[in-house]
Amino acid sequence: MTDDMAPALKPAVNKKPKNIHLLYVPTIACNLACKYCYLEDQTCNDFTQDPVQTLEHALEKFHDAGVLPFNLSLHGGEVTTLKQDALQKLFNIIQRHYVDNLDALVAEGFKKQSPHIKTNLYNFDKLYDLLAKQGVSISGSVDLPLSLHDKYRRTKGDESTLNKTLDNLKLLAKYPHSKKLSSTIYLEHFNNIEQLIQDIWFIHSDIGFDMNNFNFMFGFESDNDSLPLGIQQLTDTQQVEFYQRLKTEFIGTDLEYGLKRNWFDEFRPTYCTNSVNCGERFFLLQGDGEIYSCVRGQGRDDFYYGNILNDSVEDIFANGKRKISTQHQELGLHQDCRECEYIHYCHTGCPYVKNLNQDSKSYTCALQKQIYLDNPITYPPAKDEKQQKYYLHDYLIKVHPMEAQNSELVSNAGGSGEVILPNDLYQNQNSIRHIIEQDAVLQDLYSNEAIIFELDDMQIRLHSQILKRQRDIYSIFSGQSAKLHIKKSIFDANCNEPVRNTMYLQMLRDTNVVYGDEKRVKQEHTFTHQIYYNHLAPSEFGDEYVSFELCELFKLHEYLFVNGVLNNLFVTTSYLRDYHYKKQKDNAFYHIQALNLPFQNIEFYWER
Repeated sequence: MTDDMAPALKPAVNKKPKNIHLLYVPTIACNLACKYCYLEDQTCNDFTQDPVQTLEHALEKFHDAGVLPFNLSLHGGEVTTLKQDALQKLFNIIQRHYVDNLDALVAEGFKKQSPHIKTNLYNFDKLYDLLAKQGVSISGSVDLPLSLHDKYRRTKGDESTLNKTLDNLKLLAKYPHSKKLSSTIYLEHFNNIEQLIQDIWFIHSDIGFDMNNFNFMFGFESDNDSLPLGIQQLTDTQQVEFYQRLKTEFIGTDLEYGLKRNWFDEFRPTYCTNSVNCGERFFLLQGDGEIYSCVRGQGRDDFYYGNILNDSVEDIFANGKRKISTQHQELGLHQDCRECEYIHYCHTGCPYVKNLNQDSKSYTCALQKQIYLDNPITYPPAKDEKQQKYYLHDYLIKVHPMEAQNSELVSNAGGSGEVILPNDLYQNQNSIRHIIEQDAVLQDLYSNEAIIFELDDMQIRLHSQILKRQRDIYSIFSGQSAKLHIKKSIFDANCNEPVRNTMYLQMLRDTNVVYGDEKRVKQEHTFTHQIYYNHLAPSEFGDEYVSFELCELFKLHEYLFVNGVLNNLFVTTSYLRDYHYKKQKDNAFYHIQALNLPFQNIEFYWER
């Protein structure tokens, strides 16, 4: 640790934070012009903002929002194109971040304590002393076989970078801190696999760099029409063939550990591509404040979450979770995934590549399954069909909540046996909508205009859960503004003296319980809250409404909100609630169709 670290911006977080992995791109400029670069011509430009100030501002804003980056890495463009004084300041900020938050990081099991950069190694010799002094860990990027490095990794003047890269690889082999290499595999690389294997041995034995510290990535299709002919995505079969060929070559050698542990780490459950929703945990921050999903989604509107210089952390996080969920949901769930005994590891793969390929399952599916099969103790499959259905249902709840309600696990929960309902149930006069039309009190109870849920600047008119045509799921972050606006008129419904009436809130969550004489499986009730009409606040929506702030109520019961478990808030009045149960007693057709709670509701995940 150096003596000239940046001063702490703020005291360390003193409560359990939300942990995120943060890639920081201080510059988008690059000293190379790789033929298949995903940033294309953007690397000829750069941000106008000071990258040091942007990072300081972002970390302070994250701190205030209770967000803690457990891994803060520098990415590009090419990080080493920055001036040394800017790099020095960024390293100091990162080191200070890890030291200030050491207690919170250790408590969560994180051990990261030094800056990390992703680099093409072209400037490594010039920056060696600075990087070594700061204890920076290095992830160097090369093409294998090296002949393709020479072909594709060119300067902006189309000059070779190979000899200089090899010299810097020798220097990296002697570097005293953590280091590794990575290589991306496209079709042309695969077609030269024998030469690729020889070059792995060359770097390991002749250059002296320990190739156990290495990992592969598989390239994917791109919408860039100018890519070279050989830059194509491998098929499932080719990926597995590549993996098996390397096993044949390296099992039983001193690189076996790397093959089994590091080389294919990107395709294991710990990696971002296997997240249930990577928009909750992985973020790329640019020097101009723009936040995207990752290096894959960088520059794409579908994967843009906001700007840390202008937007709130809560909005950025809400956008991330929503946009990633949307990507998964729009593509649907592949039949192979529905039947897969490993869905609890893979979670159907990277949403960016799924979007790019317009395919609803992981582009490395076959490879991942082979890795799981080769490591059965680490990655045991579902033990039977019942457990597989459970894993599937768990995934559906988190990613495809609408479909989860109709999943086989739910539909089979009630047992078997045919139920024959009376024929007149289906007559129009006995439909629930007709019953409501004939009853003025029920019209208030089911009104779509009576209750508005305000979430920050968003206004959501609440509908009865048994009448609405679609199910909307929201994310509410601790610290967001949440308020109810309720029409005064519904406090008159079934009540001659509104002063006796109350706003009646019921909170349920999607952890099932069994109760009642019918032994139905139902959502679990967590709390009920009532407040008398006269004590509700005025509403900025006008004299027709009263309002109620939900923030403090949610905070009071925050311990009942479970991460990843859906909450279900119902809103009505005590007199309308009483009328609903009376109507059930008086009208069997109403009772059958309003068996579940009929009140206006909103479903949401609570995000700390």
